[in-house]
Amino acid sequence: MTRIGRIRVGLAGFAAVVAMAVSQGAVQAQESWLVGTWEATAEATGMPGPVISMTWTVEAAEDGALTGSWTGATQGQSYTREMSDISVDGDAFGFTVRIEDQGQTGDFVFEGTMAEGEVSGTFEVRPEGMPAVITGTFSGARAEGDGARR
Repeated sequence: MTRIGRIRVGLAGFAAVVAMAVSQGAVQAQESWLVGTWEATAEATGMPGPVISMTWTVEAAEDGALTGSWTGATQGQSYTREMSDISVDGDAFGFTVRIEDQGQTGDFVFEGTMAEGEVSGTFEVRPEGMPAVITGTFSGARAEGDGARR
């Protein structure tokens, strides 16, 4: 199976990276709405394949740094990894999940917006040193029972 095929079929091996620190003022002014737990689904554009069910949880530390964990599930397999490069600019947001699959690395990069309490956007799978090999869309909302309505 090709490298692209392994990433597309299994999306196995999302690996942890340390979350990026963001200045305290920016976090308090802009990121507060992203804090909490979100549930979404993602599908690759133009490719037959499984829908990925995702849950991510973002927390803000006292110093303003955003951290988070991301769980993706498809075809009976589930992977939980740390998020990095978490950012918010108004209603726009983004984050990255590091991919490691059978010795190959890359990034699963999400960019989206929030409108009327729902999130939607695009994602790219970018193997190390290569352009995006898979692109797609995602949509979702705050997890039921998540009290972090900001």
